[in-house]
Amino acid sequence: MLLHCCCAVCFLQVIDYLKENKKEDLVLFFSNSNIFPKQEYQKRLNELKKVAAFYKLEVFEDDYQHLNWLTYLKNNLEKPLNSYSENSERCLKCFEYRLKRVVEYAVKNKFSEFATTLSVSRFKDVNFINNFSLKLAKENNLTYLPLIIDPFKAYERGLVLSKKLNIYRQKYCGCEFSLKNKKL
Repeated sequence: MLLHCCCAVCFLQVIDYLKENKKEDLVLFFSNSNIFPKQEYQKRLNELKKVAAFYKLEVFEDDYQHLNWLTYLKNNLEKPLNSYSENSERCLKCFEYRLKRVVEYAVKNKFSEFATTLSVSRFKDVNFINNFSLKLAKENNLTYLPLIIDPFKAYERGLVLSKKLNIYRQKYCGCEFSLKNKKL
């Protein structure tokens, strides 16, 4: 199974669930061209690799294509990108872009099943993420595994494990639009 990971902390929220559901053939995929700046992207990737090494899992990295991501958003939204609030249509288009990349990779590399850690966040539109992923799965003859986990329990578990493993916990979703209102 291919697991799209948005960050190490979110991966830590689902590892127990995936182990319980006998997903031993798990491969992690880091496809997050939304993350800005590039140094932040690299920091999150390095943290995921650290956690993956702890669990003896492989991590594959997608190409970092921030300008392609921005273009996708601009081409699929009516207003200027910075005019959208957090958790609005801009975020849904971001999820679309990233999930399409995950499915492209899954098909190209002959995975039959995929999931995403985006689907466990208490800050994201989980219904949209799951429904869009199910649609993509059907269109590409794949199986999508919705991660049915209590988001508050998952968050607590991720917090405990991230502290135990000394994992960097980011303070914004990743894109420059979510960064502008955060004090780092």
